[in-house]
Amino acid sequence: MAIQKRRVFYRGLVLGLILLLLLLAGCGRQEQATPTGKQDSYPLTLKDSFNREVKIDKAPQRIVSLAPSNTEILFALGLGDKIVGVTKYCDYPAEAKTKEQVGGFSDPSVEKIVALKPDLVVATGMHEKVVKQLEELKIPVLAVNPKQFDEVYATIELLGKATGTQKKAAEVVAQMKARVEDIAKKVSGKGQPKVFYEVWDEPLMTAGPGTFINDLIVRAGGTNIAADAQKAYPEYSLELLLQRDPEIIIFPSGKNTPEKIMSRPGWQNISAVKNKRVVMVDGNLVSRPGPRLVDGLELFAKAIHPEAFK
Repeated sequence: MAIQKRRVFYRGLVLGLILLLLLLAGCGRQEQATPTGKQDSYPLTLKDSFNREVKIDKAPQRIVSLAPSNTEILFALGLGDKIVGVTKYCDYPAEAKTKEQVGGFSDPSVEKIVALKPDLVVATGMHEKVVKQLEELKIPVLAVNPKQFDEVYATIELLGKATGTQKKAAEVVAQMKARVEDIAKKVSGKGQPKVFYEVWDEPLMTAGPGTFINDLIVRAGGTNIAADAQKAYPEYSLELLLQRDPEIIIFPSGKNTPEKIMSRPGWQNISAVKNKRVVMVDGNLVSRPGPRLVDGLELFAKAIHPEAFK
């Protein structure tokens, strides 16, 4: 009975975490944020992912970020000294951990945000209620909601536009595109082995279509065995896993290790386990839609095609 209760608890916890992932990845279909103002002058007007027109009167000097990915982008644009507030999950770069915290992903405190007197708040697709509250208080807030690599590029360019760092944004995007192209060249023509990405183990869950994980697997030269799933983060049975027989298993850092996964009952006949191709990656690098997503892509490519990186 205790085991059953524990399984129910963990199942609820996991589903909550997956919901956050879905919201942060922008599972709702929203307009891509695009600039609509003049390139080099303030005031300017920008259109965000909620299809709102946001007026920014001057270059922001006090910025609050409501997601780790936004924080990473802002630091990459050289705006560290202008960031006055972040979430408790914003942990990269190290300087982000020294900033005032305004809450978590889904529960940022509007009161704490207002107390920091921001002239720009950068939100995500999951912050619709917060965005409306800040809008009523006449605080400029941009919601960004990238769902794939090209939209990550557009988000960086948008934030560069909003903050007067267009040149730096263009440099960051150019560097990302160059690395993505280099990785694509290295894995080109080397086959497309079957890959299983483990999001969680109890219940067993993976990443399906419309996720950054699926995009990373494809760009890294692999085939996602869950690409035909009916949802973004489906549960996956051991029976189906054995049937699909992945050649590589990738999972995020956390409680598991390759050894633990390979020793699971019933997994010994999976090709990835037989050939010891079970690889752990930094989960932040493959789930945060920011500049380091390219690092995540490289990790996937090295796991799927190690021969291309010798």
